[in-house]
Amino acid sequence: MLRSQQEMRLFGQRYGAIFAGLAIAAALLIILLILNFPRTQGPTSALDALRQVGADWILALIIFALLCITATAAAVTAYSYFATKEKLAKVQTTARAILESLVGGVLTLDTDGGMTIINRAASQILEIDSAPPYPDLDELPEKYRQLVGLIRKALNARQYVQDQDSVFVNSRNQQIVLRTSISEQVDEAGERVGIVVLVKDVSNLVMMESELRKRDRLAAAGTLAAGVAHEIRNPLSALELNIRLLRDEVTGICPAGGDAGSDIEGYFEILSAETRRLNRITSNFLQLSRAEPLARVRVGVHQAVTQVARLVNREAEEKSISLVLDLVSGDPEVLGDSTKLEQVCLNILINAMQAMPTGGVINVASRIDWSDGRKFVNLAFADQGVGIAPENLPRLFDPYFTTRLDGTGLGLAIADRIVTDHGGKILVESMVGRGTVVKVCLPMADEDARGAKEPVA
Repeated sequence: MLRSQQEMRLFGQRYGAIFAGLAIAAALLIILLILNFPRTQGPTSALDALRQVGADWILALIIFALLCITATAAAVTAYSYFATKEKLAKVQTTARAILESLVGGVLTLDTDGGMTIINRAASQILEIDSAPPYPDLDELPEKYRQLVGLIRKALNARQYVQDQDSVFVNSRNQQIVLRTSISEQVDEAGERVGIVVLVKDVSNLVMMESELRKRDRLAAAGTLAAGVAHEIRNPLSALELNIRLLRDEVTGICPAGGDAGSDIEGYFEILSAETRRLNRITSNFLQLSRAEPLARVRVGVHQAVTQVARLVNREAEEKSISLVLDLVSGDPEVLGDSTKLEQVCLNILINAMQAMPTGGVINVASRIDWSDGRKFVNLAFADQGVGIAPENLPRLFDPYFTTRLDGTGLGLAIADRIVTDHGGKILVESMVGRGTVVKVCLPMADEDARGAKEPVA
């Protein structure tokens, strides 16, 4: 395939040279024939005159034949040139159409690093113009630093890559995972003339792969949790019953009014509280291990948020934390279970408050978004806490993963399962020392019947 219009010009110059050569050759032949045309002072006899006339006609026929041959050669050359030019134009058009129809992005660069081709997909993914003049590598924005680094290694050190992922944030503030492959571009003689860069947006694919791995881990953890919870729950129930019986017996022996009675009462309060805590942990294990059927009714999302905000408001005030609700007008509804949605909001708000030991503001905002013709209600819980380290973000919804000494690592895992069962998704953005934003995306009730699709933040 021709790489540029410069090669088309070379074809034109080549055919022009052939045409000019034929024309010059024909002109020289004619001049030579004229110069060698026999001249006589006049016929000396009738026979000589006839011979002279015959020779003149033969020369004239030769000249005419040369002119016809020259004209024919010129016509053939011109036809070949224009036919070839048309074919090359069709080849270029077809090749360009193929490039433009590819889902993945294609860029070609010469050995000097100048871009020669950018197809539509690459233009859309990288948000650069697909029409010449193409930008130089140095002109690409800083957000493509990883991609530029791979291209320079391929150009300068011939270090080519296959399916290597890099991450950047596009103009819509969306994180894009870019999968890049770079190979050598050679001409017909096998000489290196540049490189071919293939880029593809695999953000959804990577997200799906991560989701599948998370589901596998959740299933394995759930199976383990079910077994552990079953083994613990029976002796725990017996322990709780016997603590109550023992409490009644001891209370009957030691009156509650004395110091000894008060101490004993305190001991039993601790035993009862810890037993209840073990029961709660066991219940969380069971909830993680088996998904309970949802009581799907039309639920107001704002109602669930405000109800949970009232529940935690007292504790938040004690910790110098302010809850600010910035909710859109109305109360967008989803088809779901109000109790479980409240549990999601509660788990997220508790995590946010625990991440703010010195107090601050937790902002809860809602908005309505459209994606693929469907409406989603998005809840964003933004705290001003310590933030989450980047290496911990991928494991945030893993069962039993926690960075707190007293945590079980089940709160967000359960919240994620509930939101997924509602056809939604939880997304987390965080910066160490700046805080965390947890986004809950849920399909609205009037759109839910169209089938579960991937929500967007």
